[in-house]
Amino acid sequence: MALTPVRKSVDDYPIAPESLTLVNMLERLLERVVGLFEQQGVPLPTRRYWMMGPEIPEDCAQVVVSFIQTYLGAPGDQAADAQKCNAPRTGVFNIAITRDYPLAEMGKAVSEERIIAASKWAAVDSAVLMWGLEELNTLEDGFPGPGVIATVNVPPPNGAVQTTIMNLSMMIS
Repeated sequence: MALTPVRKSVDDYPIAPESLTLVNMLERLLERVVGLFEQQGVPLPTRRYWMMGPEIPEDCAQVVVSFIQTYLGAPGDQAADAQKCNAPRTGVFNIAITRDYPLAEMGKAVSEERIIAASKWAAVDSAVLMWGLEELNTLEDGFPGPGVIATVNVPPPNGAVQTTIMNLSMMIS
């Protein structure tokens, strides 16, 4: 079965500005991530985009901001607690930085030096993201909230790449 191409863009319609809130936030969050790394002098992969959903393709070096979910309530509120419809909303996002990782040559293990060299990138990415939270928490399209919940983890390499992932919960309205 052939896939149907997207024929019309969101930009082709007079969509109300409040319906574009997440679009604007994702674009600005990606810009902030890039700016944060530029401030720290840390080069990023040139492939950079945002998307919806938690499963990002790890097919090359890239920077991806993805929307995971939104919920009614402030960051950290219990999902089981009832909320008024006018309560603040929290957005949950992933910031993923995928970089090249060495592969073993036929019959040989990857050298310790190459593993450490690749791991330095993940360590730097983790530090820049975690210590740069203040920069990420100042977006104009929301995000002024009372605080954030943030974690950074680095799953095992996936083929010839490894991804550093920040999970970020921030107030969006």
